[in-house]
Amino acid sequence: MVIGKSRLMGRRDALTMLGAVGALSLVGCGRGSGDTDAGRQPPLAASGRDNKEGGLNLKSIGVLGGLGPQATMDFEARLHQVAQRLIPQRENSGYPPMVLYYHRFPPILLNEDSSPRFPIQPDPRLLEAAKRVGAIVDFMVITSNGAHLVQEQIEQTAGRKVLSMIDVTLEEVRRRQWRKVGVLGFGDPMVYTKPLGEMKLAFETIEGELRGKLDGSIMRVMEGRDDAGSAGIARDAVAALRARGVEGIILGCTEIPLLLGGSASEPDLVNPAQLLAEAAVRYALA
Repeated sequence: MVIGKSRLMGRRDALTMLGAVGALSLVGCGRGSGDTDAGRQPPLAASGRDNKEGGLNLKSIGVLGGLGPQATMDFEARLHQVAQRLIPQRENSGYPPMVLYYHRFPPILLNEDSSPRFPIQPDPRLLEAAKRVGAIVDFMVITSNGAHLVQEQIEQTAGRKVLSMIDVTLEEVRRRQWRKVGVLGFGDPMVYTKPLGEMKLAFETIEGELRGKLDGSIMRVMEGRDDAGSAGIARDAVAALRARGVEGIILGCTEIPLLLGGSASEPDLVNPAQLLAEAAVRYALA
């Protein structure tokens, strides 16, 4: 289910439509996929979470996306691929129910020159989207690193837990036992550098002209105008951090893996979108 910015159905209308088309079931969120044929739906061996009708008991996921569009579509594909690996597949029932919202504005309030307004404040339109999506899902994810600067306000407004992309990424850093971390992002990647400092870990970021070029490349991806030159800038940014002796690099903007393509999976690079997709499916199964 995809919700645009200009029109959101009420809970009753949304559930009626979903039940009619059989795409996914949100009736009594978390009560199963709606499959009543116990003999044909294989159980999840790891968790044994079968409902009384025999279907899998999957939590529904609310996705605050659109920041930017291409990265949101990439996340959606990754989540489905993870589900195919972790959940027994039968037709379209082997996936967690999901409501996807494409927000078409910056997640935070900006000044006239497009710089962040301090103190950081969420765009009220994002909070309104969170409230509406939160009403019909079990938990939420945000397909933007920087938007997690206002995660607390989103959770409060939505009345739902946000499974944090930042938290799962920092946990991966801990797991890999990195002591010096490179961080790439759009502008100042404070959403990562602040907690890394609190963890007493050394970190490196890029500055000056290279940061400006990377920001421009990220914006071109959002607008569907990425090119070979933009990809080259992302590779230069990775090389600059590697030259400073970091043990690994957080690709802290969801457009950066798209710029890097296949090289985004190199062993010293961490893609938060992939980690979030893994965590979201596992949380839906828990």
